[in-house]
Amino acid sequence: MRIHLLAKDNLEAEGIRWLVESQMTGIDLFKWDSIEEFAKIGNEEVPDLLLLDMDAWMQEGESFGELLKKSNVRWLGISSERIFQTAYRGLRYRAEDVLFRPFSPVDLIKHIQQIRYQLRSERHRHIIDSHKEDQTMRIDYSDLFLTGSVSNQSITMIAIVTPDTTTLPRLYDELHQFPFTTEQQIFALSDCVLCVQHTQETELYQEEYHAFLAGWKEDTGESLAIVINDSPSLHSLKETYAQTKQLKEKIFFEGYDIVLSNSEYRNWSAMDPFLTPLEQRQWIEMLEKRDAKEIRKWVEQEFFTYEEPYPDPEMVRIRLTSVLAQVRRYMKSYNMRTLEWENSYHAVFQQIIRKPVIHEIVKELLTFITKLLLHGDGDVHSQAEEQSLVERVQTLIEANYWDAQWNLTACADALRLNKSTLSRRFSAESGQLFRDVLHKVRIREAKRLLKETDLSLEEISRLTGYSNQSYFTMKFKQLEGRTPSSYHFNV
Repeated sequence: MRIHLLAKDNLEAEGIRWLVESQMTGIDLFKWDSIEEFAKIGNEEVPDLLLLDMDAWMQEGESFGELLKKSNVRWLGISSERIFQTAYRGLRYRAEDVLFRPFSPVDLIKHIQQIRYQLRSERHRHIIDSHKEDQTMRIDYSDLFLTGSVSNQSITMIAIVTPDTTTLPRLYDELHQFPFTTEQQIFALSDCVLCVQHTQETELYQEEYHAFLAGWKEDTGESLAIVINDSPSLHSLKETYAQTKQLKEKIFFEGYDIVLSNSEYRNWSAMDPFLTPLEQRQWIEMLEKRDAKEIRKWVEQEFFTYEEPYPDPEMVRIRLTSVLAQVRRYMKSYNMRTLEWENSYHAVFQQIIRKPVIHEIVKELLTFITKLLLHGDGDVHSQAEEQSLVERVQTLIEANYWDAQWNLTACADALRLNKSTLSRRFSAESGQLFRDVLHKVRIREAKRLLKETDLSLEEISRLTGYSNQSYFTMKFKQLEGRTPSSYHFNV
């Protein structure tokens, strides 16, 4: 097995080399010093697996991602940045997975072993054990990935998916032993087992797969999802496989222990994965009020009401990380950065980018937020004592600038200080007046909204804590030297 490695530095590269070569045999590992060097080989020498430092890639453009797609190289990402941009690149360019530093050596070896199993399966064509030989049915692994090959009959592709990929070898064997009445070929892939047969007697083979699902559940107690693509169109085998992969992703919305059959191929519906400024403000308000009931209602209405045609699951995952970013902002505002909270946050992030079913992801997210809100008070007060007065005031301003009713009095109440004492101490320690700092933060956010959105001036003034648009315009011009309209026009 040929593995190419683009690591963070020589120390990490040698560590990975030692780990892989000491745990596995038959590995030929080659280290590259930079993305540019690896990109020069193009499609000339595609490795079996690429271990890629995604932090170095973040400094490059999207062209490298297109190279990965074009070469069809299997790759495993390694990163220190737990941000949605990293996860999005991994999803968009079909990474096998993304490991975040510090990652477990066991996880790395497990991924390499699974990929090697897939390679071995692909290199040995399955010999059909059937009393009826049909030469027109012969399909090879390459037919699923290369253009041009078209079956002379309509075919049905069935993807059998398990949430635990370590059970794929057993699943593969069980399908070989099951007494299907229709001849089929079975392919072992990295994330599922694929069955291919001619389209005939639809009700019969659907009943057989229902029976297989029931038997598997009874014998193993484990979940399966079976996705049947019985589209009658004579597409190329690659196109049919691409359709089947998309249909398989419906599991994200519909879950396991189910047989999904769809004779109509539909594209994903369009959606904006990022929270709008209005939604961001709503999240700030809900978190500041610690309104767990309203948060649960928002999340369930947003993520439990999808209907066909579904949006792209990758876009939904990014939207979930946008929600998590608001929670992160809340944690930062109240300095909730203990090791326990950090570990919990990163665990939820991992669930969002890895969990196969949206209901499981949302459950983990809501559990984390509820725990955060229930236990947040103690953390805020204990950790706030470690901050200077100026830092605590700045934190409260960042969290409340959007509220037009929030002022020096509200800040003093939150800090349990006299209003005059707070004003005097803040001015002495920071060299600035409280109201000036508040206006600077509000105008900074207004500039961001003017640059990134097409909201009206009235809406932007409201979102940044100004109940009067004329007063907002006056303060903006006072601090920036020009009106909001002029700033927006020249951005």
